[in-house]
Amino acid sequence: MLKLTSLKTAALVSVTALATTLLIQACGGGGAVAQSASDADVIEGVWDATVTNKDCTSGAVIGQPFKALIVFRRAGTVDVDNAQGRSLRGNIYGSWKHGADTAYTANVVHQRFNADGTYAGMNKIQRALTLSADTNAFTGTLAVQVIDTAGTVVGQACPTETAVRMTL
Repeated sequence: MLKLTSLKTAALVSVTALATTLLIQACGGGGAVAQSASDADVIEGVWDATVTNKDCTSGAVIGQPFKALIVFRRAGTVDVDNAQGRSLRGNIYGSWKHGADTAYTANVVHQRFNADGTYAGMNKIQRALTLSADTNAFTGTLAVQVIDTAGTVVGQACPTETAVRMTL
């Protein structure tokens, strides 16, 4: 009988703790984790981007533009999923900041992998973005450093991008 009473007590304490936690969260508690919609920055969300590679000296377009999905998350993180395929295998992660007015910066790192899965190096990418007046589009310039597996900068790229907000 003592064992059954102990189990009932433990279950009651657990359920009470869970209910209290849910109530605190529902009422806006939880400190820094709880943020209202008004705390959101207008750049937050998912963006459908078109990236155009350009020669850094002449500005001439190199190759075909490619698509990417960019996710600007609350608290300043950014993820990019590119669709360029074989030459850009790997994930892209970084952070963004709001500058003055409609200006933003986003710095990311992209670890590259060869078709066989071996490490190919990384790209360090600095983005300068300008949000449109209606906040549903942006244009950007990118400064890319191409880094080999030894950590040596072996190239650069100077793409531009345009993006539109995705409505999910």
